[in-house]
Amino acid sequence: MPNEPGLKRRIGLWPAALSGTGIIVGAGIYALIGEVAGQAGGAAWLAFLIAAGVAGLTGASYASMGRRVPKDSPEFNYTKAGLGPTAGFAGGWMMIWADMVSAAAVALGFGGYFQVLTGVPLLLSAMVLIAVLSLVAWSGIQESVAITAVLTVVEISGLLAVIAIGLPHWGERSLVEAPNGFGGIWGASALVFFAYLGFDELGNLAEEMRSPERDLPRALTLAVAISTALYVLVAVSAVSLVGWQVLDASQAPLADAVQAAVGPAGGITLALIALAATANTVLLLLVSVSRSLYGMSKADALPKALGRIGRRHTPWVSTIIVWVFVNLFLSLGDLSVVAQISNFTTLSSFSMVNLSFAVIMVREAKKGGLRGASWPRVLQPVLALAACIWLALGTSFLAIGLGLLIAFAGLMVNSFLRSRRAKNPNRGLERRLP
Repeated sequence: MPNEPGLKRRIGLWPAALSGTGIIVGAGIYALIGEVAGQAGGAAWLAFLIAAGVAGLTGASYASMGRRVPKDSPEFNYTKAGLGPTAGFAGGWMMIWADMVSAAAVALGFGGYFQVLTGVPLLLSAMVLIAVLSLVAWSGIQESVAITAVLTVVEISGLLAVIAIGLPHWGERSLVEAPNGFGGIWGASALVFFAYLGFDELGNLAEEMRSPERDLPRALTLAVAISTALYVLVAVSAVSLVGWQVLDASQAPLADAVQAAVGPAGGITLALIALAATANTVLLLLVSVSRSLYGMSKADALPKALGRIGRRHTPWVSTIIVWVFVNLFLSLGDLSVVAQISNFTTLSSFSMVNLSFAVIMVREAKKGGLRGASWPRVLQPVLALAACIWLALGTSFLAIGLGLLIAFAGLMVNSFLRSRRAKNPNRGLERRLP
C-alpha cells in the first residue's frame, strides 16, 4: 500500500557502530569468561582472538553483501541473493531462533545478577526485563538506540576498569598455560563465539540507516575491532588478577576478579555494570530479531502480519511475537548450553551467507565484473565458510543435534508456506521471490 507507514532512516554511522559494539560487548564477556578460562586456561585471550578471526572473515562477507543488499533480515536476504529463496529462508530462520534463545539466556543472566544483589527471584526479574525492553523496542528505533548507546558506554567503562585494575598485575601469571591443549582452546573458541554475536545484527538496521551502503560496512568493522581489543585485554587482565582456576569456579568471574584486587565495593560495582550489559544485549536482540521477522515478511517468506508497522514506525506484531517466544525460552537457564546451541545455529547461518557471497563472487569473476585480480577475492568468503564450519564442529553434540532439528523444522515450515501460497497465486510467495 502506498500510504502504509514504513521504517524511518534516522541512524548514522556512530550510533550504528555503538549499537553493534553494544550487542557484541554484552553478556558474553561478563558471563562466559569463566567458562572460557576453564577450557583454555591462561590462554583464554587466544580463544577470543581465534573467535575474532572467524567473526572478522564473516564480517567482511556481511560488509560486502550489505553494499549489495542493504535490507533488513540480512541472513535471509544475503543468502537468497546467491543461493535462492529456500536457502535464504533457512539462513534467516536459523538466525531468528538463535537470537530469541540468546535473548532468553541473557535475560536469565540478568536475573541471576539481580537476584544476588536484591534477592528477587531470577525468573521474575528476567520476565519483567523482557516486558520492559519489549515496550522500549516497540516505542521506536531512536529510543532504543539512545538507550543502547548509554548502556554501551556503561558496559565498556566496566571492561576498561577491569583492564586498568589488572594492568599492574600483567606477567604475574602464565598467559600461555593451556591445561587441555589446543583442543581446549578450540572448544573455548567455539563457546566464546557467542560473545561476538552482534556484528551480524547491524544488517537488521539497514532500512533505518541514512546511508546503509556506505555506513553499514564501516559500522561493522568498527564494532568488531573495538570489541576484539576489549575482549583480549580483559581476558589478559582477568587471568592476571586471579588466575584461570578461580575464574573457572566463579559464577560472577569479572566481579570476583575485581573484588580480589580492590575489595567488595569493586565487586558490587562490576555486578551493577553487568546488569547494564545484559540488559543492553537483550534490548538489541529484541530489536534485531523483530526486524528479521519484518524483513522476511516483506519478502513474503513469512506471514504478512509480521510486517505490519505501527504508528511508532516499528514492527509491532513482530515485537509481540518475539516477546512471547522469548518468555517461553526463559526455561532454558544454562548459559553455557544455550550459548553452544546459539553458536551452532548462528555459525550455520553464517556459513550460508559466506557460501552465498562466494557464489556471487564467482559469478562476477566469470562476467569480469570485478576490478583487478578477480579470483583471489573469492578466497575470502571460502576461508570464512571453512572457519565457520570448523568452529561449529567444536560445539557440543547436543547443540549440533538441536541446531539440525531447528533447521529441519524451518524447511518444513517453508515448504508448508510455499504450498499454501501456491494455491493462491495472487498472494503467493512465488509472485514475490525470484
